[in-house]
Amino acid sequence: MRGDDLMALQGTVRARPPEETWELVAPLLREFGITRVAKLTGLDCIGLPVWTAIRPGSLTLSGSQGKGATDLLAKVSAVMEAIELWHVEQPLPVHAHGPAEDVAPDCPVTALPLTVPHPEHTLAQMVWEWTSGTRLVSGEKTLLPLDLVRRRVQRPEWTPDLLRATSTGLACGNTREEAVCHALFEIIERDVLYRDAQSGGQRRTLIDLATVDDPFGREVVERLAAAGMAVELALVDGPYGLPVCVAYLWSEDYPVVFAGGGCHSNPGIAATRAMTEAAQSRVAAIAGTRDDLPTDPGSFDIPPFRPARTAGLTAWPEATAHLGLALCGFADLAEDIAGRIALVTGHEPVALDLSQAAAPFHAVQVVCPGTRSRIRRAMPR
Repeated sequence: MRGDDLMALQGTVRARPPEETWELVAPLLREFGITRVAKLTGLDCIGLPVWTAIRPGSLTLSGSQGKGATDLLAKVSAVMEAIELWHVEQPLPVHAHGPAEDVAPDCPVTALPLTVPHPEHTLAQMVWEWTSGTRLVSGEKTLLPLDLVRRRVQRPEWTPDLLRATSTGLACGNTREEAVCHALFEIIERDVLYRDAQSGGQRRTLIDLATVDDPFGREVVERLAAAGMAVELALVDGPYGLPVCVAYLWSEDYPVVFAGGGCHSNPGIAATRAMTEAAQSRVAAIAGTRDDLPTDPGSFDIPPFRPARTAGLTAWPEATAHLGLALCGFADLAEDIAGRIALVTGHEPVALDLSQAAAPFHAVQVVCPGTRSRIRRAMPR
């Protein structure tokens, strides 16, 4: 994956080197309410870089975490996640007001994320405020309910609490196309893991960790082993033709199962994202700085640890031989992924631009009607 706007880094692909991104974003931290950026890595024994960015005045989460192959990548990741949340807290323009049957959006409201199922005729008569987004296949404008983006703190009292506003599809990148790609990867990851959970985990192929041949992937596996972690990595089959991985960590010193998921056009990056996200979740729990972490350890709702299977595992090269894309740039990549999603769901993904075009980075919220994600915190093992 190389091209004019694709820069391959350890465990990720970006449009700019992290040094340049940090130089652009550092002077703007206070503008986005970020008062502190801190290294959390040393709170755990694993050693994979994890950082946090703190926004005390946040209307959503005051602490955002970031991970990466280096301290700088992890620091930039934490800051970008905090900036994502700042953008989604800001008011968006209202381009229409009324029920869906009058606004006539491109997709039925029943295809959007709902708090609970409702009959289509009931949803069609609900009154919402609507904002304009861009369809990612045709490039045409369309309308989406604002409640898909704004959190409860922004929802007007008269608005029915029927649409699920989550961070799924919320992304910040060096360019708009980079942000859109990362949003689409996250949407596919969560939809595939939802489908897998509905099947009772029947879509998983357990991987022999000794066969992971991605250089950074090998480093991650070795770090986890050296720290005494029990690790399970699985490739999860989905309808999109892109690699989706889920990973689990457990150790005797902190006997809780931590999970992470990852999706990317590069199988190696999908695997390392899953493993490093699990490690990040562990550090976040140790630090205790996430607003949404339960105060009672028993409320993690995670079953007791079962040793990972050691027989009948599949070699990584064999499991991923049919997966992966090699495209020239983020724009081509976003177009390809959006087309795949539209074929599966019957609806085009829609991007809402949350930042100004002249900004040194771009925040988007991508909504993919017809996709789903889990409601519970835990990823079933």
